Amino acid sequence: MAILKPGTVRNRASLSTGCLRLVLLNTLTTYGVHTNVVFMNSIVEKYMLLVEKISTTTKSYKSFGTNVNIYRSEIHIIQLIGDRRGLHISEISRLIGVTKGTVSQIIKRLEGKGLVQKHVDIDNNTRQLASLTEKGTVAYVAHVDYHQHKHKEMETFLHTLNDENREALEEFLNKAAEMIEDH
Repeated sequence: MAILKPGTVRNRASLSTGCLRLVLLNTLTTYGVHTNVVFMNSIVEKYMLLVEKISTTTKSYKSFGTNVNIYRSEIHIIQLIGDRRGLHISEISRLIGVTKGTVSQIIKRLEGKGLVQKHVDIDNNTRQLASLTEKGTVAYVAHVDYHQHKHKEMETFLHTLNDENREALEEFLNKAAEMIEDH
């Protein structure tokens, strides 16, 4: 990875990478960690690869114990319906911060895959409620188990860090999140 020199921002990715280097340098310096450019470049490169990997996961799918492909956006709506029974479409929309139209399209796909069913709310016949089918419940349970396993791995790793390292990591993630929001 090329070292970004001051004043040589060529594109948005370079700007993000340069800002991230500054965030990382400031965070490490705050915690008294003296570092070199090679070390910083390595961390920034790994972080940028992680961001790219996260952004491409929207295109990947898993079956979660079923016979259908379930995309990331779909499994998280399944998770929400499984966690909070009796949700209506507009409430799902509000909770995940997307339009009702988007949620309706995803619910329609999930219905087609046999994972979700819609029915009229008996308390308000203008609202549609979504619930999991038996197959949807299988996917929900598999997704919950998957996250519990992954969270346990991360928790185990974080317990290996001393307080100073955990604080530095948290500060770096907070600053990086702020930087991403600003771009």
